[in-house]
Amino acid sequence: MGLRQVFPETQDLGVPRPQKQFNIAIVGGGLAGLALAIGLVQRGIPVQIYERATEWTDAGAGLVFAKNSMAAMAKISPDVYGAFAKRSSGQGWESKKTTYMDYRDGSTDGDLITSVICADTGQESVHRTLFAKELVALLPNETFHMGKRLIAIDNRPDGGYTLRWADGQSTDADVVFGSDGIKSKCRKLLLGENSPEAAPRFAKEFAYRGMVPMERAVAVLGEEFAKNSMVNIGSGCLTTTHPIEKGTLVNVVACRSIDTWEHDGWVVPSSPEAVRKDFAGCGPVMQKVISMMDKPAMWALFDHPECSTFYKGRFALIGDAAHASTPHQGAGCGQAFEDALVLCSLLEDEHVLSAAHVEDALEAYDAIRRPRTLKIVNTSRENGEMCMRRGKDIGDDLGKVKASLDQRFHWIWDEDLDQQVQQAKAKMYEISESRLHKGAVELVTGNV
Repeated sequence: MGLRQVFPETQDLGVPRPQKQFNIAIVGGGLAGLALAIGLVQRGIPVQIYERATEWTDAGAGLVFAKNSMAAMAKISPDVYGAFAKRSSGQGWESKKTTYMDYRDGSTDGDLITSVICADTGQESVHRTLFAKELVALLPNETFHMGKRLIAIDNRPDGGYTLRWADGQSTDADVVFGSDGIKSKCRKLLLGENSPEAAPRFAKEFAYRGMVPMERAVAVLGEEFAKNSMVNIGSGCLTTTHPIEKGTLVNVVACRSIDTWEHDGWVVPSSPEAVRKDFAGCGPVMQKVISMMDKPAMWALFDHPECSTFYKGRFALIGDAAHASTPHQGAGCGQAFEDALVLCSLLEDEHVLSAAHVEDALEAYDAIRRPRTLKIVNTSRENGEMCMRRGKDIGDDLGKVKASLDQRFHWIWDEDLDQQVQQAKAKMYEISESRLHKGAVELVTGNV
């Protein structure tokens, strides 16, 4: 099915636009930063993107998306959605094409609790790093820079910024977006190094992750469980499996609750024996899932549940730097594309011509995006607790689990993105009018 058949409202980016009198630096070459950079470049807005890593590796997680995320990609640029479609995988069985996820009782041999349906698109999955490489290929070579580790951002007298890099170089920019992930340096610089909001919060769980060839997964799990997306819920634990890379691989995640994280690093080597011990007492299907982890590592899970602002001046946070989430709704990464869509729409607006106008756009972005994204962070953590049978007022009651799962995702998926953009623009105009009115009053009264 073609792009305009799936998302018929995709806009034409070939319309001439007024030339912008500001330039933008994006710190961090993850999916949020790349999507924003592509959208800005294609709208004629000067931008440079700086990535800390010195080279790409193929290590990375599998990511899942639903229709709101894919619609956001298409609205940013058909090229972004095309890069996604090139790498994405849906459910393996035709009968499950609109299924987002099957949730199963992990204490049994995978008895079905419920099939969560996402109309039109179902679930699509990609390999994070390979998707990112496709996005980088859409950018002009001179706009993407690797090996740039940020150490400081200095304010300039004109309201812009000087970014200082670990290699001794510096970059001037009128506007800065921090897209540098959950361990964001930009977040600390914006909120304050010692602010309790600046640091991610341990989510009281860790995960074993891996990718398994589809042939092996089919041999171990059977065709239905290997080729389609599954969550098995256990007592204090869960496993998630879904196909990626056009069905050639299965992404495997096994999460376990834990009250504290005693290790210095976020990733700790483990062993198959330790995994079996952590999942002892689980049902046959969960035991089969963890048996495929040959070289496991423990990944601590963190999130950003609170933040009083996503911006200051002309400096703003996007993606995981703003609202990192646990993976339990499959919605966190998709919010990066909604961020990019709203920002592209605001910054391309004909009323945003100079750097002085950008702060109004960022205030509107914060007003519209922060409540939705932080709600997703908190409900994702809540869903993880429920799917480990620790949910408040739900516990081990699978009937209540089913009732919650059947309704909890639709407010995320059914978001009207055009309306969200219009709300952001209306907010920006309101902010601008208020600022101009205040300035006029101060001029008349002499309180300038």
